[in-house]
Amino acid sequence: MRAAGRCFGNAEPRIADVINYHFHDDRSSDGVGSLTEHCEAAVDAGICEICVTNHAEVMGPDGSWRADFQEMRDRFLSVGQSVRQARRQYPGLGIRLGIELEYRPEWTDTFDRLTDEVPFDFVLGSVHIVDGFNISGGPAKDLFFEGRTQEEAYGRYFRELGAMVEWGGFDVVSHFDLIARYGYLHYGVYEPARYRDAIQPVLERMASRGLGIEINTSGVFGPGVPYPERDILVWAREAGVRALTLGTDSHRPDRFANGLVEGIRLARDGGWGSLTLYEGRIPADTVPRRNPGTACSSPGLSSPTAMSVSSGHNLPWHCLYFLPLPQGQGSLRPTLG
Repeated sequence: MRAAGRCFGNAEPRIADVINYHFHDDRSSDGVGSLTEHCEAAVDAGICEICVTNHAEVMGPDGSWRADFQEMRDRFLSVGQSVRQARRQYPGLGIRLGIELEYRPEWTDTFDRLTDEVPFDFVLGSVHIVDGFNISGGPAKDLFFEGRTQEEAYGRYFRELGAMVEWGGFDVVSHFDLIARYGYLHYGVYEPARYRDAIQPVLERMASRGLGIEINTSGVFGPGVPYPERDILVWAREAGVRALTLGTDSHRPDRFANGLVEGIRLARDGGWGSLTLYEGRIPADTVPRRNPGTACSSPGLSSPTAMSVSSGHNLPWHCLYFLPLPQGQGSLRPTLG
């Protein structure tokens, strides 16, 4: 069993204290750089564990995306081979095989078959396309917002997110409020409280289905803050969502660690006490929280005190990276449902 992650205590978070569970290498249509190059970036930053989450679908010559089962299966089995090779090359770095699934109702059966046949450690679910419009980028990214009020645009996005959660063929919801990436250019900064009636049922359904939520730090370079907004992280925790992951959504090695410190601050400010790691699509069990400020050992990091992982479920090794909680809050320890 590997040692648990580093505790932060009350210190300012450091890159070496975190993980990156969302990035794309050159096996994504929009990614640059080999897995080895991304591993080098992780080692250079002192990151403890990473999970490569390439897009399932591929972009065709005309710019459209397609999801062909055989192509995806072959590609991700190849990525899995690269992950195993990288583990031998970087024994001090945790490396996991993941995937990002784009929610489209016509693709869900194919994705379910894919995740049954490829041994993923971790699966992200995301919404980029709403009513046929790509709301996250591309030359037509603004068309979705034209002729819609902010309430109509954001409300429609959160309904689509809810439909994805009803499908539920993944482990964690990625960039929960991605609509803000370009929405803020049309409407200004949005206040999640205005859309709580649309957001709250999605969070409650995530909790009931055992789905987690991601902090995605790519928002630092869009609306200026990671996704999701702090209020949504608070509501998710209060609704019973148990798993929180962290990723940069980077598509090239030189941006691999962008925004991770901001992501940790957001998790702390939202009252979360830990991040969850996955293996074989099973979330980590609990790690007892020790005294604030206690240092813990982590792969590739020197630290004076080791912390053992406690597991009542006979899981493979897992660990949680603890964050400092706001004043007056107790330990938050996700458990398996």
